[in-house]
Amino acid sequence: MRSHQITLNERKKSGIHRFSFLSLLVLSFFLQFALNCKPEKQLSPLAEEGKSIYMANCIACHNVNPKIDGAVGPSVANSSFALLEARMKGEYPAGYTPKRPSAAMTRFNFSESQLKSLEEFLK
Repeated sequence: MRSHQITLNERKKSGIHRFSFLSLLVLSFFLQFALNCKPEKQLSPLAEEGKSIYMANCIACHNVNPKIDGAVGPSVANSSFALLEARMKGEYPAGYTPKRPSAAMTRFNFSESQLKSLEEFLK
C-alpha cells in the first residue's frame, strides 16, 4: 500500500486556491458595502435643526432612523405637524389611530418653530 504524501507543488496549489478564495470573499464583501453605501442627502437648515432635536430627545425610545420602529416607540417618519403637536401634549389628533397602544410618550415643551423643524426632518 502506498502512503499519500503531499508534494511541495500540491501545497503551493492548495495555498493559492485558499488565497484566491479569501481574496474573492473579501472583494465581494467590499463590493457589497460600496453598493449599499449611499451618500447622505443634504438637509435644509430647518431639517438640520429638526435632526438635532430628534437626536437629542427622541432616540431614547424611537430608532435613530425615524423610518424604523424603535425599542419603545414606533417609526415616526412623515409625522405631520398636527401629530407632533398633539403627541408633545400626550394626546392624539382627532381621528388618528395610534401605531402602538401605549401612553408612554414623554411630554416635551417644544415651540412651534421647533415642531416645524422636527416635522421637516421627519419628511
